[in-house]
Amino acid sequence: MLTMELPKALQQEFEQTAQKFYVHDGVKRAIIEAIELWLAKQHQRQIDAEAKANNQAFKNIQAEIEKNYFGKWIVIAHGELQGVGESLAEVNHLVPEAQHRIVMQVGERRPKEVELGWQIEFD
Repeated sequence: MLTMELPKALQQEFEQTAQKFYVHDGVKRAIIEAIELWLAKQHQRQIDAEAKANNQAFKNIQAEIEKNYFGKWIVIAHGELQGVGESLAEVNHLVPEAQHRIVMQVGERRPKEVELGWQIEFD
């Protein structure tokens, strides 16, 4: 059981707005939705932090892995090189609990991204 006290004006606005959007159990549903959104935001923060650490780790060891592991598959997670293998299947199972991983074949370059669109002129 969670019990809390909100500032009176905030509580009134919250209750009124919740009742507008949810006919039954408005406050309860709005609180559940708010908590789910907050948890999703915290989860995204964790992913962003892991991605930043992994990208920095890649930058730090990029020259070394290109020299020593060209053509091999690598996994970077938790800010460290976690493993090297001959195939994706060999390394894909590594650190499954990581929220973010870099899994790549060393030396392979992604094609340059090109934005496709239409340009129209009207006279």
